[in-house]
Formats: sequence, C-alpha cells, structure tokens
Amino acid sequence: MSKKHKSLKLRLRKNLGGWMFLLPWFTLFVIFSAYPFVYGIAISFYDHNYKEMSFIGLENYARIFQDDLFKIAVSATLKMASLIIVGTLCFSLWTAFVLQGWTRKTQALGKLAFYLPSIVSQVALVIVWKWIFNPAFGISASVASMLGIPPINWFGDVSLAIPLIAILVMSFNVSQPIIIFSAAINGIPEDLYEASEIDGATRGKQFWRITLPLLRPTLAFVTVTTTIASLQVFVVLYMLTGGGPQYGTTSILLLVYRNAFEYSRYGYASALGVVLFLIISIIAAIQFRLNQRDIQY
Repeated sequence: MSKKHKSLKLRLRKNLGGWMFLLPWFTLFVIFSAYPFVYGIAISFYDHNYKEMSFIGLENYARIFQDDLFKIAVSATLKMASLIIVGTLCFSLWTAFVLQGWTRKTQALGKLAFYLPSIVSQVALVIVWKWIFNPAFGISASVASMLGIPPINWFGDVSLAIPLIAILVMSFNVSQPIIIFSAAINGIPEDLYEASEIDGATRGKQFWRITLPLLRPTLAFVTVTTTIASLQVFVVLYMLTGGGPQYGTTSILLLVYRNAFEYSRYGYASALGVVLFLIISIIAAIQFRLNQRDIQY
C-alpha cells in the first residue's frame, strides 16, 4: 500500500466522526431543501395541474413576462422591500450606535427589548396590527373619533397599506441587525473614539468618520440578509391584506402561493419561484459587488 493511500485512509478515519455528526443535517438538507429545489426547477418546464403533467419547455417563463399581475407583483415587492431595507438598516444602525454609550446592563436590557418582537409569532403580531388599524372598532378608529375626523381604511389604500406593512415587518426584522451592529461597534478600538474626542469630534462626527467606515463589512452582510428576507415577505401580506387592494400589495411570493395552492398551476408557480430566486440572487450579487472592499483595523 502506497504512502499516499495510507495517508488518505488515515485522514478519512480521522474525519469520520465529524462526517457522522454532519450526516443527520445533510440528510435533512437533501430531503427538505436540495430535492424540492431541483424538483421545482424541473417542473417549471411542465404544465402541471396535479392530475396531468406535460412538458411545455419555456412556455411558463414566457407567460410570466406577459402576465400583468406579475408586473404588479414585482412593483409591489420592490416598493415594500425598499422601505423595509432602508428602514431596518437606518433604525438598527442608529439604535446600535446609541446603545454603545450605555452601560453594559442597560445595553443588555435595550437589546432584549428590541429582540422580543422577533420571538413573537408573526401571526399574533398581524392579528394585533389588524385590530389596531380596524376602521370600525380599532384603536386608530377611536383616536380618529376623538379628533373628530372620519375613520381611515388603512389597508384599503395602497399608499397607506405599503408603509404600514413595511413598519410591521421592520418591527420583527430589526432585532438581529441591532445585535450584529452592536457587536461590531463594540469591536471597534476605543482608542479611536478617545483620540477623536481629544480632537474635539462630536458624537455625530465619530459616527460618520469612525463607526460607519469601519462597519462597512458588517453593513454589507446585514444589507444582503435584510434584502433576502424583505423580498420573501408572505405571512404578513397573506393575513393582513390578502394582496389587496386591487393587487397593490401582492408580492411575488404571494403570487407563487396562489398559483400553486389556489389555482393548482404547479408548473407556473415553480417558474415564478425560479424567477424570484434569480431576482434575489442578482440583487444580492450586486450588493456584494458594491461592498466587496473590506476594511481591517
């Protein structure tokens, strides 16, 4: 037996324990992620309505770009995602910077307060949100009555519904970015802030000249993860507006769900899913490209 073969055998035996630990996760990944992903791509080339399945090539993809509802869904998805991304990044970054000046105990309490909404069920949050903004008996209706103004149908107007949806999604999206930004800010050497204070820098200048430039890699990571999450909002839209009014809050993912489980157009729904995957991949790749420069200190 050659030395090379012996070395390979010893290496495999040495790593066997690690591979055994990975095996359960890998098995579940193949069953519940890899196989459905590949199968979804495969049936996107078929006219599949549960009972019948016939190969139609790229016809589903051609239909997508001729579908007016898809164009509306893309527009609504990008509008909501833009508000969610900008709002989440600005609020979480500002909050993390403010928390930096607090004591350790108050920092921990602040992080806990912002993290709590993320562990609450989205369904429960949506139910509370619907009750608050119900135009007939919600808190907003009571406030409007006290002010002597007619009740507002918040989710009956797209211009009001989209910002409210964005705020609701942000309420449970900001928790992890705040934790990540706080950890990154705490990792910045205190010497830099002390030196800037000696030079007369204010907190605002410290943020723009020290904190923000050194957070560039972290900001890039949070931007990409927030973008991916915001383009896949489903539960809030499904329960809060159902995609209305007049399809104004219909996202691409909601369109996928309806075509698959309400209209039984599995092939077309799979094609929509593939297009959504490509949109997310392209946007994420562009963001990584724009933020590829790393800063070390």
